[in-house]
Amino acid sequence: MSTTSPKQLVDEFKKSGEFDRLRRELLSHFQHSDRIIAFKSRIEDIARQRLASDPKLIHMPHDTIHRELMGEIDRYPIVERAVAEAPLLSEADFTANIHTSIQRILGEINVRENAGPIQSGNFLFSLLTC
Repeated sequence: MSTTSPKQLVDEFKKSGEFDRLRRELLSHFQHSDRIIAFKSRIEDIARQRLASDPKLIHMPHDTIHRELMGEIDRYPIVERAVAEAPLLSEADFTANIHTSIQRILGEINVRENAGPIQSGNFLFSLLTC
């Protein structure tokens, strides 16, 4: 089987453990940044507003309250904004490490499949959008 589609390359990247490593690194960087305070504050504001708009909600089972609050939070692009504003994604060292990992994985695939050279093409874009 020749691995040539972006989805197949993303799957190989995930199997290698690099995807999880990058995800943990991004999360840790975010959790230790100044941006976490504003993020948490916005979440708390949304939850308070939802609870204030429906006083009966506080007397419902915890699962119901949780589901309602999560639904309310999901209505806003809070997480998407936090990701879009992540400075680590635009740092040269971070992207260079991704590129190096991709090249290593593509080389491993090439050796394993004994095929011709594999083109990375839009792999980085595919990886970041999966």
